[in-house]
Amino acid sequence: MASFWIQIVGAKDTGKTSLLEGITRELTSRGRTVAYIKHTHVEPTLEAEDTDTARVRAAGAAVTALTGDNYTIAYRSAGRGVEELSFRVALPGDIVLAEGFKSTPGKKIAVAGGDLDISSLDGVVAVVGSAPDGYKGPAFSPDQTSELCDLIEKLSAQPSDQTWATRLLVNGEEVPLKAFVQDVMASALDGMTVVLRDVDEVETLELRARRIRRTEAQ
Repeated sequence: MASFWIQIVGAKDTGKTSLLEGITRELTSRGRTVAYIKHTHVEPTLEAEDTDTARVRAAGAAVTALTGDNYTIAYRSAGRGVEELSFRVALPGDIVLAEGFKSTPGKKIAVAGGDLDISSLDGVVAVVGSAPDGYKGPAFSPDQTSELCDLIEKLSAQPSDQTWATRLLVNGEEVPLKAFVQDVMASALDGMTVVLRDVDEVETLELRARRIRRTEAQ
């Protein structure tokens, strides 16, 4: 399970996938295991070989995932046992590169260009391309892959800035969760409360679910 994740955000057709391919190759050459997640606004399906996730996987990512509002499809190398395919280790890697997720809390590398308003984003730790006026952080050109990976590794070594403390119990047994997974699960649930009426600012979330067998529902 991944110990550090960082978001790569930017407008369409600004070179995000090429940047992600370069970062993945560089990090894997340094002995790091990379996982890649891409958010999509349409439901994910099995993909052709020219898609973004296929390109990043070909660049060396140990696992790639495409996630929509209702489904997630993950791609891993073959030959895994049942335990390795369980959700406890579903996302192996030292570093997770997440494409999109602009509204999700976390550190972000913003790719300049298009209609992206970098000043409106929280957690920007670097800009690739022309930095906006007033930005004081590090900026890189698209070909400065090595320097950008130096920054990613430096950030990954820092203490976690985890924003949620999340517990998951399955059949009464707690499943260990890394900080990244705790944040993603809680942030997704927090986002769903936005559409609910009469919900104040959320400090705690509790969701209990029990599988209903077909005979029970009738």
